[in-house]
Amino acid sequence: MPISQSPYLPRIIGGFGVMAVGLGINALFNPRGAIALFQFPHPGARASTIEETPEGHLVESVMMLEGARTVALGTSLIATSYFGSRKALAVMVWTSTLVAVTDGFISRRQIGGGEWNHWMFVPVGAVIGGLLSGFAD
Repeated sequence: MPISQSPYLPRIIGGFGVMAVGLGINALFNPRGAIALFQFPHPGARASTIEETPEGHLVESVMMLEGARTVALGTSLIATSYFGSRKALAVMVWTSTLVAVTDGFISRRQIGGGEWNHWMFVPVGAVIGGLLSGFAD
């Protein structure tokens, strides 16, 4: 059996999808915690408290949007890994890998670092995407 047809690859991808859904739910319901998780500074941060500011509300709203995006991405990975074709799953993995690359560049631009918190998933995505695409068959 070619490795691209391994029954384990979709399960591994489904696990990454579950992780993405969890991160997205955190960002939706706890945007301040998600901002801290990504090491972004909160615009309302003052000493040991966070003041309510229009900028802070905007950043929290954008983080909630990011959470919705991540839930959608994770749900798509889960659904495609269990109900979709292998080719569609390979496209989803490559797309998710590009999202991680982009998120890393945004992190570097915004806070001057933290890109490897996103880029650590790129080699995994490249290997799994390559295996699903049949590069190792």
